Amino acid sequence: MNTLNMADLKWMFISGANNLSNHYKEVDALNVFPIPDGDTGTNMMMTIQSGINEIQPIEENNVGVLATTFSKGLLLGARGNSGVILSQIFKGFGDAIKEKEKLNLMDFAMAFQSGKEKAYKAVLKPVEGTMLTVIRESSEALLQFLNEHKKVSFEEAMELMVKQASQSLENTPNLLPVLKEANVIDSGGAGILKILEGFLSALKGDVISLNEQQQTSTKNVLFEPIEDKEDDFGYCTEFILNLNEGEEKKEFHKDELQSFLESIGNSIVLVQDENLVKVHVHTLTPGKVLDFAQQYGEFYTLKIENMDVQHEGIKKAKKERKKQAIVTVAVGKGLTKIFKDLRADIVISGGQTMNPSIEDFVKEIRKLNPESVIILPNNSNIIMSARQAADILNKEGIIAKVVPTTSIQQGITAFMGFNPECEIDDNIVEMMAAIKRVTCGQVTYAVRDSRLNGVTIKSGDYIGIKEKKIISASKDIVKVSCALIDAMMGYDSEIVTILTGSDIAKKHVNAIKKYINEKYKQVEVEINQGDQPVYYLLLSVE
Repeated sequence: MNTLNMADLKWMFISGANNLSNHYKEVDALNVFPIPDGDTGTNMMMTIQSGINEIQPIEENNVGVLATTFSKGLLLGARGNSGVILSQIFKGFGDAIKEKEKLNLMDFAMAFQSGKEKAYKAVLKPVEGTMLTVIRESSEALLQFLNEHKKVSFEEAMELMVKQASQSLENTPNLLPVLKEANVIDSGGAGILKILEGFLSALKGDVISLNEQQQTSTKNVLFEPIEDKEDDFGYCTEFILNLNEGEEKKEFHKDELQSFLESIGNSIVLVQDENLVKVHVHTLTPGKVLDFAQQYGEFYTLKIENMDVQHEGIKKAKKERKKQAIVTVAVGKGLTKIFKDLRADIVISGGQTMNPSIEDFVKEIRKLNPESVIILPNNSNIIMSARQAADILNKEGIIAKVVPTTSIQQGITAFMGFNPECEIDDNIVEMMAAIKRVTCGQVTYAVRDSRLNGVTIKSGDYIGIKEKKIISASKDIVKVSCALIDAMMGYDSEIVTILTGSDIAKKHVNAIKKYINEKYKQVEVEINQGDQPVYYLLLSVE
């Protein structure tokens, strides 16, 4: 075979996507951190299947139309950093051949060169020993092979590319120390190899089919919008209090205000930042709230809304264009409720084992149709998708910006810096400043034996992680959690917030709280039910 037509290339795309989909769990298992949220394979599989869905109806006998449509599908369906990088590979590939009806071998090789370059440009600080290395070395080897051998078939060329990709993948631990320490190859690179192997199989006349058990794995993640429902308490009361402003003001005790709010309201959010206290509560008696709060200081901002009236006008309000909205990402009923109480406009489900796609962001923000929107990804693996979505929305006339929150804790803290009356750029500055003041930690469990950061980990161990560094591992969850808290605590720490997962026992939470109270008497402990999967505890220290 000396040329590829539309049908040939289409079958290659399908075969590559199916081969990855049939092995995505193996790719997931290669994630460096031995925790159950390894999702590189899942993200790449969902991304490429989104591309396949786009090209299924195409009948034009034109490889350029096919490739550009495929790349568009990947971009909209891209999940996680690996999915975004994969989409950029095929964006470059499609751009290079968009005017072509058929492909010769050199066209094919140059398309991969373009894809490689596009992918590298998409990453702010490219790291070798990753999927970038695998696509770069394999595409460069293909081009060199064609320059040195004039009479080769597509099959021979693809065999060479697959061989080089395999060698490049095996070498990734030598380029990236963290892979060598964990004794694994790069997961994104493994996904690339599966795709290329699928391409080769199709060229040999054996298009790989999607395994039956993988059929349901390609469905889209559903977002979780704010529900329109009645509330037992009729007034949404929000204010920021300047502590000890004015004469004869009472010394502030957070637990005292918390107890009072709980006695007369619900949906309570109470956050202190030095001499400022931000309060949100739903209550039938907002006057009592204000009278009680004012004994500690003076109001910096104040807003009371009648939610019964607000509810009557929901449909009308949705049709009006909101000046500034916030879209955030979370999973778990408790975390979703926390963000809704903080007045997030949309909470998209995802963030741990299933990242939302670019399309998930774009579709829901389009429905909201705000003048401007701030996106909080709450996971480092979602930041690239969020930024790609923002780029699409900006071109459509919606001002979209991303605050690159890397955790749920940062996302919650970011709301402390948000003021709906301020311009979006001012809010971005304040929210960025807020997230820098919080230290984050997680407690989860190991799915395989490993050794990272000098910590020996056995399958089934509980793991304490500070930011991205593993601090402790043990069969005792209380021991691990306390060691993590010790590592997170600083000399000026004031508040420890604990978000409990769906699978942690109450007795363990109580034991951890007791440890903090006894060892760090100056620190206030707040416990909220997050109901998040995967992570038993999400911790923050401010």
